[in-house]
Amino acid sequence: MLNGHGDDLHLVEGEVKHNFSSNVYYKGCPRVLLEEISKHVNQIQSYPSPIANELNKLAAKKFKLKSEQFLFTNGATEAFYLIAQLFSNKNAAIVAPTFSEYEDACEIFKLNYQLISQTEIRETNVDLLFVCNPNNPNGSVFSKEELEFLFQQKPNTTFVVDEAYIEFTNRIESIVSLTNRYDNLIVVRSLTKAFIIPGLRLGYIVSKALNIERLLNLKMPWSVNSLAIKAGEFIFNNYEKLQFDVLELIEETAVFQKQLTEINGIQVCESNTSYFLVKLQTKKAKELKEYLIEKHQILIRDATNFNELEGEYIRLSTQSEKANVVLVQALKEWI
Repeated sequence: MLNGHGDDLHLVEGEVKHNFSSNVYYKGCPRVLLEEISKHVNQIQSYPSPIANELNKLAAKKFKLKSEQFLFTNGATEAFYLIAQLFSNKNAAIVAPTFSEYEDACEIFKLNYQLISQTEIRETNVDLLFVCNPNNPNGSVFSKEELEFLFQQKPNTTFVVDEAYIEFTNRIESIVSLTNRYDNLIVVRSLTKAFIIPGLRLGYIVSKALNIERLLNLKMPWSVNSLAIKAGEFIFNNYEKLQFDVLELIEETAVFQKQLTEINGIQVCESNTSYFLVKLQTKKAKELKEYLIEKHQILIRDATNFNELEGEYIRLSTQSEKANVVLVQALKEWI
């Protein structure tokens, strides 16, 4: 992680009462999932399976694909590094502003990469192209039809579509099913955000079997730990029961954004997710972050280090109604 991103709670000294910097679902890990994980703590005394392929069959059943089309990883981040390694020394493009790990992975494996806007995709010819959908940090989206058009238009470009936050929007649907149809599509997904287990690190890659085989040849063994595997098994066996209500979350976000729009000196940016950018019109994001930690024990994301994002921005992720009100009041005081 060369550039830094996401939740830097580990860097904060003292108590944080409200954490708006992380995009994971605010109500926390479902209790039944925590209880299930706790039942298997003794398994840390033994090695996990080398490639966590017991999860493949469960994922294949959910998505109606073949088990050979899946590869489980130590969070989505390991997936991006494996993909970059597979395309080492080739040409790549990243639709920006977006998650910094795509750049970091390209740097490490010496891909010649460029940052492009959404409107530049059609004119860009590269071996590998990263698209975050929905995008982090601004919540923009590509429809299934838009992406499928690109796959057809650019058969020589392999598209990496990051669906880590697909559960956090009601505007688009997953394109996992399209991996059956297109050789040039790799979908990366995460179980850590929607099911609130980022500390366990569990993600996965979905693609044609041949692409998975090539990635598997590069993967180190035992990168997915025993507790993460058990969590994954329980999640896939109880997916709908554990999934939060996205419509409710989006409604809560709309209320929160409306409260923020009543504050002078900030501009709330449009988003299709429960996280969104806020532009500071007269002050510095770094100063606001420091003020909120020191005076209110509130943590936000300073978004000024997202490449291709010009200006002073913070990123917020909808929290509980009480926490949202506390932040709104603190912003009013600061402004």
